[in-house]
Amino acid sequence: MHRIVVVFLMFGLFFFSNQTTEAQNTDKKVRYNYLTFLPENYDSLKHELLPVIFYLHGRSVSGTDINRIKRYGLPYFLDKGKKLDFIVVAPQCPWGKNWASENWLDTIFSEINANYQIDQSRVYLTGMSLGGFGTWELANRYPHRFAAIAPLCGGAKDEWAENLTHLPIWVFHGAKDKLVSVTRSDQMVEALKAQEAPVVYSRLAGLGHDIHRVYDDDNLYEWFRNFSRRPVDEAEKNSLKPLPVIQVTEVLCPDTNSQHQLHIRNNHQPAVL
Repeated sequence: MHRIVVVFLMFGLFFFSNQTTEAQNTDKKVRYNYLTFLPENYDSLKHELLPVIFYLHGRSVSGTDINRIKRYGLPYFLDKGKKLDFIVVAPQCPWGKNWASENWLDTIFSEINANYQIDQSRVYLTGMSLGGFGTWELANRYPHRFAAIAPLCGGAKDEWAENLTHLPIWVFHGAKDKLVSVTRSDQMVEALKAQEAPVVYSRLAGLGHDIHRVYDDDNLYEWFRNFSRRPVDEAEKNSLKPLPVIQVTEVLCPDTNSQHQLHIRNNHQPAVL
């Protein structure tokens, strides 16, 4: 598959274009490699501003071999042929670091903005495990950079909830996770609900730490499309009506190899993932 992707790059054909790019922060001399996945019809869409998803991987694929990040999660499914109408940016975290150790985001964001026609009001953040923790922390650090976030099997500090009340968040966690306890997400969701934040929680009964199949379902991306970055001007913020709180019951997913349904209660209307 990697060889096929290289051929596509050479001839400018896009199934999902997979490009390795290196970013540098001149202030701290931070260099993070990243993959960029483009929609297959990207050339015909260059007159449009496209939404962007930043994907943060887990600890096991940290390092310097950029192709390792295609072992699971969103890059895995894109590499296998999944089609999305988003630009997907997947950086690689060095060993010994976490996603909040250094300021890599501003550098990569600037490069993506310079090289592609992106819609800065539709930038989304997601990640799993180490990337789930990173999703929470970067959202707290850049509370008005993203239109929505989706942390998987991560955790956060309860006090961050007040800083994230404006941000649509869909949390995923396996109820039987033995690496990162589901209570980490339970507690953060409760803190967000106490702030009347627009949070969705998929607490996946029967599943452990490996819930990367969430990225193979289009409902997450359709959910992202519901949101653009909200205005930050004080007058506009004061005029905004709060988004509705969305609550989720615990769902049963007994077979991780089959499609699973998450019955979500949003104003009493069911949804499926």
